[in-house]
Amino acid sequence: MVTLALPTGSLQEPTLRLFEAAGLTVRRSSPRALRARIDFPGIDGVVFGKPREIPGFVADGTFDLGLTGTDWIEESGTKVEVVHEFPYSKTTGTGWRVVLAVPLDHPARTAAELPAGIRVASEYPAIARRYFEEELGQDARIVHSYGSTEAKVPDLADAVLEVVETGASLRHNDLRELVTVRHCGVQLVAGTQAWADPAVRAVAEKVAMLLESARAATENALLTVVTPADRWDEVRPELPRCWWLLGGGEGTVVAQATCELQGVAEAVARLTGAGAVRVVETPMRKLVVA
Repeated sequence: MVTLALPTGSLQEPTLRLFEAAGLTVRRSSPRALRARIDFPGIDGVVFGKPREIPGFVADGTFDLGLTGTDWIEESGTKVEVVHEFPYSKTTGTGWRVVLAVPLDHPARTAAELPAGIRVASEYPAIARRYFEEELGQDARIVHSYGSTEAKVPDLADAVLEVVETGASLRHNDLRELVTVRHCGVQLVAGTQAWADPAVRAVAEKVAMLLESARAATENALLTVVTPADRWDEVRPELPRCWWLLGGGEGTVVAQATCELQGVAEAVARLTGAGAVRVVETPMRKLVVA
């Protein structure tokens, strides 16, 4: 039986929504309960923990699997096996970034222009040191921040290395980005010993497949296309890449196709322009690509 650690904080609600969409509803006695269960064969129990702690819990075998951010995996320096990555955050479906930012009136326009010995506040001291020492080859004084990092400027720091999703917090605190240091997402990870167990690996891969199918469904729609048989040769090339023939009758052809949501309007225009007489868009709950 497999144990799973899920993140608290900003990742908790989007993670719970993704699990529910995947048919893996996390059941708790109350919204504040830190222990839960999932009605899925092979999962023994669920525990909630801070994202920064989960890599260590998984690496030392306390839990078999965990979901956490790539930033905290790198920051902790722990050895875990990545099962799958999911690009979401609290407010976006594209993950988040760790950026280097300075006050609006700072003269530097690139990271290379920052002066030697600059004070940089960050909740990620290991990432910050690695970035300045290994990637920039610059000397910097890293100030470990335990929250409210933007407020450290100007009294305790000259710059910040901080997480952004939309960038609003930086703007509200009169800071501007110099450079993106890391692109981050959520990863389902396993401990080395757990991953070596075929039973644990099988559960992990099934969970990853279900989560990814639910996530992919939010970005796609199902199009059902009805076309006169004598226009099929014109319509077929305009179908989205993934399509299949359902059949037809009485001089018509019926096909279905998956289409990215952002391209639905254009696809419908192309299909009707080529001769389709009916296009029905249907929301999807899961999209499994084997």
